[in-house]
Amino acid sequence: MGHTLVVRLTSEDDRLALYRQASQAIVSRRKGYDGLHHYEETQHRVSQQPGSVRMNWSADFEFGPMARVVFGAGRAKEAGRITRELNGTAALVMTDPTLHRLGITEPIETALKSAEVRVEVFTEVATEPVLASVEAAVDLFRERGCDVIVAVGGGSSMDSAKAVSLLLGNGGKFQDYTERRVGTEWKRGRTVDKKGPPIMTVPTTAGTGADVTAGCGVFDPDSGIKLWAGGPNVRPSVSLCDPALTTSMPPRVTADTGFDALSQAIEAIITLRVNPYADALLLQAVETIGRYLPKAFANGNNLEARAAMLGAATMVGTAFPFGGLTHVHTYAEVLGDLTHMPHGRLIGLMLPHVLEWSAIGCPEKLGVIAQALGERVEGCSVHDAARRALDAVGRLCTEVEMTESLSSHDVTEDTLRVCAERVFAQHAPRSVGGPRAFRSVDEVFSILKNAY
Repeated sequence: MGHTLVVRLTSEDDRLALYRQASQAIVSRRKGYDGLHHYEETQHRVSQQPGSVRMNWSADFEFGPMARVVFGAGRAKEAGRITRELNGTAALVMTDPTLHRLGITEPIETALKSAEVRVEVFTEVATEPVLASVEAAVDLFRERGCDVIVAVGGGSSMDSAKAVSLLLGNGGKFQDYTERRVGTEWKRGRTVDKKGPPIMTVPTTAGTGADVTAGCGVFDPDSGIKLWAGGPNVRPSVSLCDPALTTSMPPRVTADTGFDALSQAIEAIITLRVNPYADALLLQAVETIGRYLPKAFANGNNLEARAAMLGAATMVGTAFPFGGLTHVHTYAEVLGDLTHMPHGRLIGLMLPHVLEWSAIGCPEKLGVIAQALGERVEGCSVHDAARRALDAVGRLCTEVEMTESLSSHDVTEDTLRVCAERVFAQHAPRSVGGPRAFRSVDEVFSILKNAY
């Protein structure tokens, strides 16, 4: 059973000091002692600028529990052993039809059978999880007498598997457990009180973090909205991360999923919450993605780059729930409901514009993100260092061909207006948790127009 670390820290200033400590570790690995000494000298100069911080451990945060992660090239062959450790004897393998047709699930199925685990395969996971698909998988699990779920694929397969486990363990309909806004708060009709069948996730993309997170999203065609449910009992038991399974991702999907992970990390860092344990992982992930995403995009068979991206995505999935997400994901979720564009593509198209608008509220933290992305900020003012973070994100967008406009995807201005109204109505009250809160529908719309 996982453990939760509970510590007391102070405020926002403490978090920034810890960012700098984590950045020092990154620089020391990259440049050795001399580089770290140079960093310390230049950081002192930067710290004389407005926004300098001092360390003081006295605020609250929690970290944990977390999913078990089994990582390494070729470790897909251990799927059977791990399933047996979960007391599994009959596995429902959940995947999408394309992955199954390409044979991506074959090594997992073979490993399960070698461990004398009976295999039933559900191949009807939709590109965007839908209620009908989840309910069909629940029925198949029961009909075939399965006792464990193995999700192979991207975020859709893993979210679908978590939704299936939730319903098998707790009954009712998925809608019963989803968040709805009541006044200024978001509440659930029912909580997920029981653990369903254990889940082993096997990610074949590197970006969503769904292999380790404790939530799942399923699209409701009646309302036209993606519904979200979650809780500790939804978290997968094991994430089996084999980078070799991600080499078949085409460049565009590599870019989309990579930007999803990058945005999750940046958004969680710039929130107003304090969680230095999560931030250490998030900063390491930002540094790793900045270095390896272009390489994975350029050559999908670069196993080092694939492993780095998969490791970074799992780090982010482990850490971002303790900081939370801000406006980039808010926009992407609502735009996704309205346009059905790929989630990661929407993230990448909105991230530069949301960061530009948010920068006034988090310049110090953006400066640390700039360092993690390899930018030199010595001698810079706090605001100039923040600008270097925005420039670095923009260059990364260019490198992986994430530069088009929303209008190039046939998104209309009417759709933008509906999006702005939904974003403000649903999310304005909790936008105060980010570096800059929404004040009006027009303000929300203006950011969309910049991406248009």
